[in-house]
Amino acid sequence: MSWFRKHILENDSVFIIAEAGINHNGHFDLALELVERAKKAGADCVKFQTFRTSASESKHSGKPGYFSGRIGNMSKHEWSRSLEFSEEQFSDLMEHCRRLDIAFLSTACDIEGLRILEKIGAEAVKIASADTNNDYLLAAVAGTRLPVILSTGMSTMDEVSHAMEILQKSGAVEIALMQCTSQYPTPHDQINLRVIETYRRVFGRPVGFSDHSEGIHIPVAAVAVGARMIEKHFTLSRNLPGVDHAASLDPSEFARMVEAVRQVEAALGSVEKRVQPEEVENIKSMRRSLMAARPLHAGTILRPEDITAKRPGTGLPPTRIGEFLGKRLNRDLDEEDLLSPGMVE
Repeated sequence: MSWFRKHILENDSVFIIAEAGINHNGHFDLALELVERAKKAGADCVKFQTFRTSASESKHSGKPGYFSGRIGNMSKHEWSRSLEFSEEQFSDLMEHCRRLDIAFLSTACDIEGLRILEKIGAEAVKIASADTNNDYLLAAVAGTRLPVILSTGMSTMDEVSHAMEILQKSGAVEIALMQCTSQYPTPHDQINLRVIETYRRVFGRPVGFSDHSEGIHIPVAAVAVGARMIEKHFTLSRNLPGVDHAASLDPSEFARMVEAVRQVEAALGSVEKRVQPEEVENIKSMRRSLMAARPLHAGTILRPEDITAKRPGTGLPPTRIGEFLGKRLNRDLDEEDLLSPGMVE
């Protein structure tokens, strides 16, 4: 079974991705620990970022606003190079994930990063929001025929449609989309969870939510509106230096998010309305039964004021009152005697 089919198409549970990203700060031992802690927190997958600074950054590259105060005096190039892992290290990371039975995923941030992921035998590729309009990378990723998860921050609907067109024309078959807003943290009024349903309706593909908001309630809400994947930045501590730690969840917070997601997906249940097993016993004590509203004599022609409905629900339900109205009683009844079909003629 393919990675995509196993984890997304035929997965009855929401696929939860711990976005370790670059929160290893360039330290391989920290990356290994992120995998271990993500697994313990209940994540289904841990995701990294694979890139070469020389392939991603030009001499014109500047720092985004949210970098302010987070990387010290380093230039963008110095910071980026400090976070690179070798092909061998990525291979070891993927093997570490395999041993721990947690899915490995990484963003191909440039063509060289994509080639590294191909060489180590990665089973799927993530495309970052920064590259939704990068036709070169989109086509290259699609050309691998690997499953693709496309994040869509900083994008218009036309740009997302164009990216999907390039992916499909270039050979991608298994594609999922992630609604995303690329601000760290994201203001609540700019998250737009309703786009999840728009993507599902327009593209007919699995849709998830890549979250950069603070806390855990927004990704939980995303599940309630139909997200089949949740991606959330993951760190060992928000006090670590770096650009993404402040917008990440630590292991205990991530575990609470996973628990909440599982509770909500269980609560979504079935589209069929039916009495639930835990309700059956309550029917007797909480529902009402048809009864005599007052003492009644045999021969009485029953009128609405002769009948009432009171607890418990062990007799005939009020929906059957029509079987008695206008009928003649064949016996005397005391007040609150339960009605039954054999009492009338």
